[in-house]
Amino acid sequence: MSVQKQLSSDKVSPMDPNSKVEGKISRYISIIRSARELQLILAIIFIGAFLRIYQLGAESVWLDEATTYFLSSDTLFGIYEATKNDVHPPLYYFVVHFFLFDGKSEILLRFPSMVFGVLAIPVLYMLGTRLFSVKEGLISSFLLSISLSHIYYSQEARMYSMMVFLTLGSIFFFYVAIEDKCNSFWFLFVVLTVLNIYTHYFGFFIFPIEILYFTILLFSYENGKLLFRSKLLPQAKVFFISVASVIVLIIPRIQVFFEQAASRVGGEVTWGVDQTYFITSLLSHLTLSPSPSLLYLTFFALGVIAMILSNRRQAFLLCSWLVLPVMVSYYLSDIMPFHPRYLLFILPAYLIIISRGLTATSSFIFSVNTVPKSNRNLSEKKQQVLAIVFVSLFFLSALIPIVNYYSSPQKEDWRNVASYITTITRQGDIIVPLPGYISNPLRFYYDNSTDGTYLKVSGYGQQELDNIVHENKNTTFFVLTGDINAANPNGTALNWLGENTDVVNIITDVYILTPKV
Repeated sequence: MSVQKQLSSDKVSPMDPNSKVEGKISRYISIIRSARELQLILAIIFIGAFLRIYQLGAESVWLDEATTYFLSSDTLFGIYEATKNDVHPPLYYFVVHFFLFDGKSEILLRFPSMVFGVLAIPVLYMLGTRLFSVKEGLISSFLLSISLSHIYYSQEARMYSMMVFLTLGSIFFFYVAIEDKCNSFWFLFVVLTVLNIYTHYFGFFIFPIEILYFTILLFSYENGKLLFRSKLLPQAKVFFISVASVIVLIIPRIQVFFEQAASRVGGEVTWGVDQTYFITSLLSHLTLSPSPSLLYLTFFALGVIAMILSNRRQAFLLCSWLVLPVMVSYYLSDIMPFHPRYLLFILPAYLIIISRGLTATSSFIFSVNTVPKSNRNLSEKKQQVLAIVFVSLFFLSALIPIVNYYSSPQKEDWRNVASYITTITRQGDIIVPLPGYISNPLRFYYDNSTDGTYLKVSGYGQQELDNIVHENKNTTFFVLTGDINAANPNGTALNWLGENTDVVNIITDVYILTPKV
């Protein structure tokens, strides 16, 4: 019932002023109670927004974020062409492009990621509510709001928080379009699905899951026969038109996708997650903890059991959302560099299943059906209290990691590296980043033209490194990061540096070295 109808439907006698006052009070109390859900989700969004905005620009830009900056600083056409040679589609860079109006600002560079991170919270609430109930919607959105993994990528100038938001939007409008039989939702499903694929190629994982889910809905198994549900035929037509629309709209990027895929799997895998530790690394990354959280895994298992017993359609959708991308990624991790952040878009499914396990456990302990009707309200209150206790455990487990996250460096401090280099270099000195591509975060902060120094890119062989030092009359500074292990897996550069240079300074795992005298 709407607020207006609620206000107009409760009538009191015009002859009794006290009744009027009492009636107004009771109506407003009722309205406040009905708005409690809104108050809770707004509070959750506020918490999530605060955690994502707080210290947004405090951390230095690191390698991948600097790449985002230099790509996004180009024209829109330039971005589109440049990303043909990049492993990511152009959409996120398009978005960031419109925020780079105030120079090299860490806050503006990360602002789109923060916005998408905050927007994902209410969308997860809506999806959890539609799949199960308001309880699951509120709990899952709260878990996302305090998720350290999601906070981290909401404060990083990369496309992962945008992918999470678009994945949620695609799944939500897909599910609601089926349930409500609304064609406008199919349109939004197409838009968000296409945008997701143009944000990250792993966004394509969701599309076949949705096709599989709807295809299974079209059939029922009765009396040993597989039967087509003819009542779903009108929806089936709209769905397959939507699928065709998605395919047509992603055609311009399909060739680039296959070219990039071929380039990624064609060489030696020098970095990324090893298959042996794939699952544990993924689970740890979803909570950004050193090891998989037993608390999360316990309620995840309980959630899966609860869904199998009473919510099989939802179980199929959510488990497919989790299992298919993980299975394919497990295979890919053996033939291409793979990082768990590529699968951040499965985090909402993980949290919804956990929230289902939490509510199912509290309902099982204080079951309404096993008590007399007169005591059911008390039983429901006990369920709510127990659910709050469980949620509090998740909050307490996240509290210390969140405090540590804001109080300790999470990225390489290129801001201080650049400042330090400025103080130790003279005109004519040469700066050699190793590997060469780490010049991007250095150039974000360091302008060698003001110092009169030279940035040079070197290979990793002994002769090339010798030549750089011997041909330079001034001082040579090598700037080294752990990326050298991936760029030069045989270790020739590290061996040469160990024999021929001294460490001048170490700033958050960035080494600054000079040749031995």
